[in-house]
Amino acid sequence: MPHTSEQKQKLRQAILERIQHMNEQSKAAESRSIVRRILEVLPTDGAICAFVPMKTEPDIRPLLEQLLQSGRLLFLPSFDGRHLVMRKIETLSDLIQSTFGIPEPPPACPPLDPKEPAVVLIPGRAFDRTGKRLGRGNGGYDRWITAHRKENGQSLYYGVAFECQIVSAVPTEAHDAPLDGIVTVRGLERAQR
Repeated sequence: MPHTSEQKQKLRQAILERIQHMNEQSKAAESRSIVRRILEVLPTDGAICAFVPMKTEPDIRPLLEQLLQSGRLLFLPSFDGRHLVMRKIETLSDLIQSTFGIPEPPPACPPLDPKEPAVVLIPGRAFDRTGKRLGRGNGGYDRWITAHRKENGQSLYYGVAFECQIVSAVPTEAHDAPLDGIVTVRGLERAQR
């Protein structure tokens, strides 16, 4: 049986290939549906933590714009060394290019208060129906979720995924933080624990 890290790497590659086989029209259509599904499950007030999508992730930028236009509290990830920090953003035009090439809030933007309940939308490479998530391998989201959960038991953590990213079982290790559910084109599926 291969080591867990090897299983994770193989799964990352397999899912990347699935995503690369999707044509742009399919990705765009699925992304639009995912945005509608997210809007169905978001509360009408409170903080929202989200992400700026990479090309291999559902395009939720229209959601980010809609949340900002409606005056919602929106926090996006920035990396401070090896630590993820959710920072409040007023407009997407304020984002700067990170060392990873991903747009992120500048360091001057205020961080999320750890005591503030939030709905947190999380990207990943693969997800399963028990709430397990396979990220890109640096552990930033896992460390952030674990720390935030200790401070705040009211926040909800939802993966955001294309259907092709859902697998029967994600290999995990002790440091991997489980999610409360996954939002796909089918809607929110709460984790079956």
